[in-house]
Amino acid sequence: MKHSSARRLVVFLTMTSLLGIQVRLPAAGLVASAKVVDVVLSPDGTLAGRVVDTRHRPRGGTVVNVHRGRRVVARTRTDADGRYAITDLPGGLYQFRVGDSLTLVRVWSAGTAPRGADSLLRVVADAPVVRGQDEESPSETTEPSPGDLFASPITSTVLVFAGIAGAIFLIAELDDDDPPASP
Repeated sequence: MKHSSARRLVVFLTMTSLLGIQVRLPAAGLVASAKVVDVVLSPDGTLAGRVVDTRHRPRGGTVVNVHRGRRVVARTRTDADGRYAITDLPGGLYQFRVGDSLTLVRVWSAGTAPRGADSLLRVVADAPVVRGQDEESPSETTEPSPGDLFASPITSTVLVFAGIAGAIFLIAELDDDDPPASP
């Protein structure tokens, strides 16, 4: 009986850790396929834009956070017409977070931007979450919630190693079975 419950625990831990791999990998693919918006800085190095809601009405008093990786590099608040301006922002790839909305932005210095780059960045606040695998994915994505078990790379790594160790233990246990008693 004791041997059977240990085997059940190992199988449970193995399956749980493998579930983490299945959940984490597809989520990473969705973020990588998000649309990036090209925006050109003004000649004095300012990025200007506007925050609107899903009905294109201005969102005044809204906080705009600009991230590079996990670090916040700029923060500003919109005026009554939803307009904002960020100065001293070098070119590069950024994430603009407004409420629950996230917009990936490639910022270009004046004179280096591609033809289709916008001079103003319009951010839609609290855009609806669209799920699916359409090639034209929305530019707004959401981060995992703080309670998400698989959100941390450390947790995912620990679960993967626990699954591997559990599988090795399970295989070893199956090989150590006592031979049947002879009659």
